[in-house]
Amino acid sequence: MYTLKTKGLTEPVTLKNLPTVRQAFVIAASIIVAGYVLGHVAHPGFNWLPLVVAGGLLFSGLSGFCPMVYFLQKLQKK
Repeated sequence: MYTLKTKGLTEPVTLKNLPTVRQAFVIAASIIVAGYVLGHVAHPGFNWLPLVVAGGLLFSGLSGFCPMVYFLQKLQKK
């Protein structure tokens, strides 16, 4: 377990309560690794998958809006 410390607040972080931005990082990294592995094992066309994810990360870093975080937050609303 990891303890998140921000702005004087301390909160334990587990897989159940992982912040949405960190969930997006985990998903992006998983897609990048999967695309790399599939590109070498299955078909070279999968090599474009990590580039698409990298483009999304670049877009969110430059614009401040991350579509993956937006969709993850929509999925978590009940």
